[in-house]
Amino acid sequence: MIPAWLTGWVLRNLPGLALVAVLAGVVWFVGDAFNDRTRLRGELAAVQSDLATAQATLEQAAETARIHRAHLDRAADEARAWVALSNDLQSMEGRDAPLSPLLSATAGRLFRAGH
Repeated sequence: MIPAWLTGWVLRNLPGLALVAVLAGVVWFVGDAFNDRTRLRGELAAVQSDLATAQATLEQAAETARIHRAHLDRAADEARAWVALSNDLQSMEGRDAPLSPLLSATAGRLFRAGH
Protein backbone atom coordinates (compact mmCIF):
# COMPACT_ATOMS: atom_id res chain seq x y z
CA MET A 1 0.00 0.00 0.00
CA ILE A 2 0.95 3.59 -0.53
CA PRO A 3 1.76 5.36 2.71
CA ALA A 4 -0.75 8.01 3.74
CA TRP A 5 1.91 10.72 4.04
CA LEU A 6 2.94 10.18 0.38
CA THR A 7 -0.66 10.34 -0.79
CA GLY A 8 -1.21 13.51 1.19
CA TRP A 9 1.94 15.10 -0.19
CA VAL A 10 0.97 14.23 -3.80
CA LEU A 11 -2.54 15.62 -3.30
CA ARG A 12 -1.22 18.83 -1.73
CA ASN A 13 1.30 19.33 -4.55
CA LEU A 14 -0.90 18.10 -7.42
CA PRO A 15 -1.22 21.49 -9.18
CA GLY A 16 2.57 21.98 -9.05
CA LEU A 17 3.23 18.44 -10.23
CA ALA A 18 0.76 18.91 -13.09
CA LEU A 19 2.48 22.18 -14.01
CA VAL A 20 5.89 20.47 -13.96
CA ALA A 21 4.50 17.65 -16.14
CA VAL A 22 3.00 20.14 -18.61
CA LEU A 23 6.25 22.12 -18.72
CA ALA A 24 8.23 18.92 -19.25
CA GLY A 25 5.87 18.03 -22.12
CA VAL A 26 6.28 21.48 -23.66
CA VAL A 27 10.08 21.28 -23.35
CA TRP A 28 10.05 17.82 -24.89
CA PHE A 29 7.77 18.99 -27.74
CA VAL A 30 9.92 22.07 -28.48
CA GLY A 31 13.12 20.02 -28.32
CA ASP A 32 11.65 17.44 -30.66
CA ALA A 33 10.50 20.15 -33.06
CA PHE A 34 13.98 21.71 -32.97
CA ASN A 35 15.57 18.32 -33.68
CA ASP A 36 13.14 17.76 -36.55
CA ARG A 37 13.94 21.19 -37.95
CA THR A 38 17.68 20.52 -37.73
CA ARG A 39 17.26 17.12 -39.37
CA LEU A 40 15.07 18.58 -42.11
CA ARG A 41 17.60 21.34 -42.80
CA GLY A 42 20.28 18.68 -43.23
CA GLU A 43 18.04 16.69 -45.57
CA LEU A 44 17.22 19.86 -47.52
CA ALA A 45 20.91 20.63 -47.98
CA ALA A 46 21.53 17.08 -49.19
CA VAL A 47 18.58 17.23 -51.59
CA GLN A 48 19.73 20.62 -52.91
CA SER A 49 23.18 19.16 -53.52
CA ASP A 50 21.66 16.16 -55.31
CA LEU A 51 19.48 18.52 -57.36
CA ALA A 52 22.49 20.61 -58.40
CA THR A 53 24.32 17.43 -59.43
CA ALA A 54 21.29 16.21 -61.38
CA GLN A 55 20.93 19.57 -63.13
CA ALA A 56 24.60 19.55 -64.10
CA THR A 57 24.22 16.00 -65.44
CA LEU A 58 21.10 17.04 -67.35
CA GLU A 59 22.91 20.01 -68.90
CA GLN A 60 25.78 17.72 -69.88
CA ALA A 61 23.35 15.26 -71.45
CA ALA A 62 21.64 18.08 -73.36
CA GLU A 63 24.99 19.31 -74.70
CA THR A 64 25.96 15.77 -75.67
CA ALA A 65 22.62 15.31 -77.45
CA ARG A 66 23.09 18.62 -79.31
CA ILE A 67 26.57 17.58 -80.46
CA HIS A 68 25.29 14.13 -81.45
CA ARG A 69 22.40 15.64 -83.46
CA ALA A 70 24.85 17.94 -85.25
CA HIS A 71 27.07 14.95 -86.06
CA LEU A 72 24.09 12.97 -87.35
CA ASP A 73 23.03 15.93 -89.49
CA ARG A 74 26.52 16.19 -90.98
CA ALA A 75 26.60 12.43 -91.60
CA ALA A 76 23.19 12.59 -93.29
CA ASP A 77 24.35 15.50 -95.48
CA GLU A 78 27.48 13.57 -96.41
CA ALA A 79 25.44 10.45 -97.19
CA ARG A 80 23.10 12.50 -99.41
CA ALA A 81 26.14 13.99 -101.21
CA TRP A 82 27.57 10.51 -101.80
CA VAL A 83 24.22 9.26 -103.11
CA ALA A 84 24.01 12.24 -105.46
CA LEU A 85 27.58 11.65 -106.65
CA SER A 86 26.91 7.94 -107.14
CA ASN A 87 23.75 8.73 -109.09
CA ASP A 88 25.64 11.20 -111.26
CA LEU A 89 28.39 8.67 -111.95
CA GLN A 90 25.88 5.94 -112.77
CA SER A 91 23.96 8.22 -115.09
CA MET A 92 27.18 9.04 -116.93
CA GLU A 93 27.81 5.41 -117.85
CA GLY A 94 27.42 4.74 -121.54
CA ARG A 95 28.02 8.34 -122.51
CA ASP A 96 31.55 7.74 -123.63
CA ALA A 97 32.15 9.63 -126.81
CA PRO A 98 35.18 8.99 -129.00
CA LEU A 99 37.98 11.45 -128.46
CA SER A 100 38.85 13.89 -131.16
CA PRO A 101 41.93 12.88 -133.21
CA LEU A 102 44.03 15.53 -131.45
CA LEU A 103 43.01 14.40 -127.94
CA SER A 104 43.42 10.77 -128.93
CA ALA A 105 46.98 11.37 -130.12
CA THR A 106 47.81 13.40 -127.02
CA ALA A 107 46.40 10.74 -124.71
CA GLY A 108 48.32 8.08 -126.58
CA ARG A 109 51.58 9.96 -126.18
CA LEU A 110 50.92 10.63 -122.49
CA PHE A 111 50.02 7.06 -121.66
CA ARG A 112 52.97 5.61 -123.65
CA ALA A 113 55.34 8.04 -121.95
CA GLY A 114 54.22 6.87 -118.53
CA HIS A 115 55.01 3.24 -119.28
